[in-house]
Formats: sequence, C-alpha cells, structure tokens
Amino acid sequence: MQNYIILLPLYNDWKSLQKLLYLINTKLKKFRKKVEVLVIDDNSTISPSLNIKNLKNIKKLKLLKLKKNLGSQKAISIGLSYLNKVKKKSIITILDSDGEDDFNKILDMIKFAEANKNKVIVSCRTKRREGNIFVFFYLLHKIITFAFTFKWINFGNYSCFDSKNLSKILSNNNSWFAFSSCVAKNCEIIKLKAERKKRFFGKSKLSFVGLFFHALRVNVPFISRIVLSSLFYTIILIALKENITFFLYPSISFIILFNLTLIFTFFYSVPWEYNKRMKFISKV
Repeated sequence: MQNYIILLPLYNDWKSLQKLLYLINTKLKKFRKKVEVLVIDDNSTISPSLNIKNLKNIKKLKLLKLKKNLGSQKAISIGLSYLNKVKKKSIITILDSDGEDDFNKILDMIKFAEANKNKVIVSCRTKRREGNIFVFFYLLHKIITFAFTFKWINFGNYSCFDSKNLSKILSNNNSWFAFSSCVAKNCEIIKLKAERKKRFFGKSKLSFVGLFFHALRVNVPFISRIVLSSLFYTIILIALKENITFFLYPSISFIILFNLTLIFTFFYSVPWEYNKRMKFISKV
C-alpha cells in the first residue's frame, strides 16, 4: 500500500497551518486516498493551536518539535532525516506552511512523483507578488548562481518525490544549507510551474538580510565548483585586461569577495552539526 506524507516546516504560523490543512484536506477529496502530515515545529514561541477533527482525508498529524530555532532549511533536513530513519515507503511532499506554495498543485506533483520514482519533482514559481526591488535581486541571485555553479535554481522547498530518493538527498550535508541546491546537486529533477500565492496571514518573518544569507547558502553546496569557476573567470579577465581595464579590478574584487562570503557562510551555518541533527528533536 502506497503511503503519502506531507512535510511542513513551521515557526509560529499556526493560523496559516490550520487554513492550509483545511484546504489540503478539501483538495484530497478528489484523491480518494489519505495522507499523513509531519509538521516540523522550528521551536515556535507560540503554543500549537490546531483543530483536525473534521479533516477526514488526513489520517495522522505528527508534530516534531525542535529544541531551538534553526531555520526552515535545517528543519526540513531534520524532518527528512526523521522520515529516513522511520523507513516508511512513501511519496513525500514538502511545502511551506504560510500558503505561498500553491496547494492546488499537490495532486499533480504526486502524480509526477509516482510516475518518476527516481526523480524529484520541484515547483518553479511563475509569478511573484513581491515588489520590483525584490524581483530584481532575486533574478540577480539566480544569474550569479548560474554563472558560478552552472545550475539554474529557480525553485524552493515545494517538491514531491518517492522516499527512495532520501538516500540521495541525505548522502551529504548539502540539505543543511539549502534544500533547493541540495536537490539540484544530488538528484535528477523535473520542473513543474506554479504561481506564487499570497500568504494567508501576516507578513514574512524573513528579513532582507535573511534572504541575502539564504541566497549565499544556496551557493555553499557548490563551493568547490565555484572556486574553480572563479579561477577560470579570473584568468580570463587577466588575459583580457588590456581591453577591459575599467572592469578588471571591480570584477576580480567581486569574485574574491563572493568566495570569502561563501566561506564565512559555510562556517556560520555550522555544517558539523549535520552529523548530530537528530539530537535537535525535542519531542514527537
């Protein structure tokens, strides 16, 4: 019998989670199969408040409480490690709890995952609701990442895959930095498109600085490749220095600064904690 698990990282946003669970339950009526929900509580400061009595298509809801606030990426990594330890064959769907991931696409994601069990299905947001400044910097981030890693990472956490892919996803500590780059590096992927929806309630708790560091963490799993591509670009720039004198030093300075900030981000993310990640679970 095929099992279906939905993994949801969460920090304090219980009201949004309640609405999301209701909408998922309604959507699953067409599925005619029940799912389990695993909520990764990233050490919320607000006590859980959920009513699941009438959610007939959700057969089990499990809350995994973390000892301290680690951020959504590490929370997802711990949640996946927990599922890997349980070793239940299943189709796993990951989405954020705030409503921005289009829950209407869940059934499509599951169908693709069932038909492509050796691949991870990811959702690429086709329309964003942020302002022009955010959209500009997000595009710049994607271009810089592609220039140094040769990977076009235009997706986030929203994904779906057969549990047999867990061994590939967790084969190294890449998920500790960013789930999207971990999947891009470790797995074969299929990209689907979905519109970015508006948050159910409140505003995002992630600041511009937080978004900046997340962009850096996306690059960290490719740090060895980035160093090599940086050396290549530097050699090319020096070889062409007579023709690009004005751009030479700013370009080389940017490359050096980019590599140094990645090294800082690597150590700031405390990658050695990945080996003891299960110890961050307070209770289930």
